[in-house]
Amino acid sequence: MKKFYLTIACVVIAISLQAQTVLKFQTHGLVAENINEMKITKYVEPGTEGMNVVWDFRNLELVQDFVGTLDHPEFSKGYSTFPETNTVLEEFGNLFYFKYDENSIEQHGFMSGRGVTTIIYDQPFVKMRYPFTYGSSFSGSFGGTYNNNERVLGTQQGTYTVTGDGMGTLMLPGNMVYENALRVKEVRSYTQTFSNTSYDVETVTYRWYINDHRFPILVLIKSTSTYGTGRTYVSTQAAYNPIKTTPLDITTTTQGYGLTAFPNPYHDQVNIRFNLDSNSEVNLSVFDLSGRLVKVLYSGNDDAGEKNFRFSAKEMGFSKGAYVVKLNVNGKEASQKIVEL
Repeated sequence: MKKFYLTIACVVIAISLQAQTVLKFQTHGLVAENINEMKITKYVEPGTEGMNVVWDFRNLELVQDFVGTLDHPEFSKGYSTFPETNTVLEEFGNLFYFKYDENSIEQHGFMSGRGVTTIIYDQPFVKMRYPFTYGSSFSGSFGGTYNNNERVLGTQQGTYTVTGDGMGTLMLPGNMVYENALRVKEVRSYTQTFSNTSYDVETVTYRWYINDHRFPILVLIKSTSTYGTGRTYVSTQAAYNPIKTTPLDITTTTQGYGLTAFPNPYHDQVNIRFNLDSNSEVNLSVFDLSGRLVKVLYSGNDDAGEKNFRFSAKEMGFSKGAYVVKLNVNGKEASQKIVEL
């Protein structure tokens, strides 16, 4: 009997691990010959950290589209400056140079669109270590020089910390819902010095990833500069990726037996409705995303007609997030995913 329980526990753990998003070089590395399509939006606050979080960003306000391109550095004008790198990211004409292997990716430098201004890191910034998932973290120091036409203008010295600080359900415009999204928090704190004048900068970046897409599907960046006079300047950036994978569209309902859940997503309580054409054997249950049974709403024989039930994860002491409603009628099944905010 103990062996049986141990087997069940192992299966549950395996399902849970499969559900987590894990960043790997093979699936998420910034390798050449890839294109990243993004939509720039107005900045919003990043929300909370933790497990089973729901991040609702359906109301992001679109500003414009843009495309980032990863290519081989040897084809770029900055290759002679960064010969040790093996991939370059171009965004709005600016070039970001990286060196990667199967274990990590480092940023070695930056070049402006005209090639006049560069940042050369003699101590590179480590952007990612693989594999990386919720609870993973690493930190270090970085530093380099600002240059204009090969003349040194200033320096940059600081530290960085990268943490997998959240896992949960991400909601984007168009009622698109991405389950088991991993949020990566990157904090860079550094001092910039020009002509013997220094000021401090803290840049906090949040990126959300899923298993089946190489690039982040949402990025939020806030940078705060603090000057010697005490004056501060804050700049922000935000963009999301309309990925071509098929996430859950919560506006879609399953046709079987007219199974619907409304409102969806919902606060506190969701209404579940379906129809029976005749007297039938019915089981209506709610499961979490690992397949674990959360609650049996009804099980038994029921007459023809419209049926209504309610469900609340909060009332049962479960966390908010995504669940699956399964309806079995005379051995035939229909399902509907729901999201509790």
